[in-house]
Amino acid sequence: MKTPRLDLDYFLQYFAQSEKPKSDWKIGLEQELLGFWTGRWQRLSFADSIDGLLEHFSSRYGWKGYFEDSYRIGLKKDGSSITLEPGGQLEFSIVPIASLLEVEATLREYQSHLQELSLGMGWTWLSMGYDPYLRVDQIPWVPKARYKVMGEYLPPLGEGALHMMKATCTAQSNLDYSSEADMVAKMRVATAVAPFVNILFASSPFAEGRLAGCKSRRGWTWSVMSPRHSGFLELIFQPDFGYRQYIEYILDVPMLVLERDSKVIDTRGQNFRQFIEQGFGDLQPEPVDWKTQLGATFPVARLRNAIETRTADAGPLSHLVGQAAFWKGLLYDETSLAQAQSLIEQIGYRFFKAVHDDAFCKGFEYLDANPHTDQVLGDLVEWAKAGLVRIGLGEERLLEPVERIYEERTSLADRLIKGFRQGQSIEDLVAQEQLVFAQG
Repeated sequence: MKTPRLDLDYFLQYFAQSEKPKSDWKIGLEQELLGFWTGRWQRLSFADSIDGLLEHFSSRYGWKGYFEDSYRIGLKKDGSSITLEPGGQLEFSIVPIASLLEVEATLREYQSHLQELSLGMGWTWLSMGYDPYLRVDQIPWVPKARYKVMGEYLPPLGEGALHMMKATCTAQSNLDYSSEADMVAKMRVATAVAPFVNILFASSPFAEGRLAGCKSRRGWTWSVMSPRHSGFLELIFQPDFGYRQYIEYILDVPMLVLERDSKVIDTRGQNFRQFIEQGFGDLQPEPVDWKTQLGATFPVARLRNAIETRTADAGPLSHLVGQAAFWKGLLYDETSLAQAQSLIEQIGYRFFKAVHDDAFCKGFEYLDANPHTDQVLGDLVEWAKAGLVRIGLGEERLLEPVERIYEERTSLADRLIKGFRQGQSIEDLVAQEQLVFAQG
């Protein structure tokens, strides 16, 4: 079978073929967890625990493992997956589902299974945005060749690279689009609104056993990542933004790796445009390389075969489904999406970029100092709820924790900071705030 030529037409077709009619829209959710030895607060390593956990998931619950060299590096089952981030963070990606109530049920089942497997093993799994205890040099690596390349290449390009790879955890929602125009609207709203989501779901005020100086240490980490690979993309706010403009952006991002026959090839330094024009050594571009390159960029909202929203700290289960409910109500209802679009057009890129640059550290304090910004967040929460009501699946109850956060002007990070300053330990606080997802 002839390998298709990777050119502009191919890339445009990739996105066009990802379009789905509204009747087929679903939502995917991804959650990452930090694994520790209970009471010792040392991270679980691949060799002494995580490989065994994956094996037990496979044998007990029917997940199928996949391997790199001799290492089991992930599991798949019915379209869902369990994978490993560079520091051993456990990522659960739920197959896209139409109903958020089913997403919630799937998360609860996963939580139950992880709890069962952790019993007697001395494992604790935290669902929060950043490792509250350890320095990054104390966190073991997962033995994946891709991560070795990233760990060598990215740190000189941004202070936060190793922190991002080994210490952060997020909650991510993936949403469909029906056309190029629909993609533009959703990407623009998802990007503009991203810093407000960070304010609402901040859960990571600790680092190395003390206060980190930010409500979202995870958010700080991304602010000092390689700007070529991540960030708040101004191009999305340009009047002519569309598939082609996003493609041009992707082509100029430096590559990390290629994958051939289950092997990872270090390509650091060359951008994708050079690769499709010149090749890399004896290697010529293949369709898998385009997908790899799309995943090697980390803007606050990312376009692949769905729109990925990437700025919520991991948190308790109510927050995981709450952020998904927020995005669904805002992006899947025509009225709410139009209201958000209109707001963005009125206010403009610079307003939202300013929020992005400060809010991950200041949280609601930023809103207190900028009343207009506070009103914007209030409108977004209101529109998200109204959107869920109009969708009519009874999912608006999942937004109640988000409404409460806004009404009280108090994030989970704010409560953690207050408790810590009053003398409570981090261990007690994460248990109190239901950040312990499973424990044995």
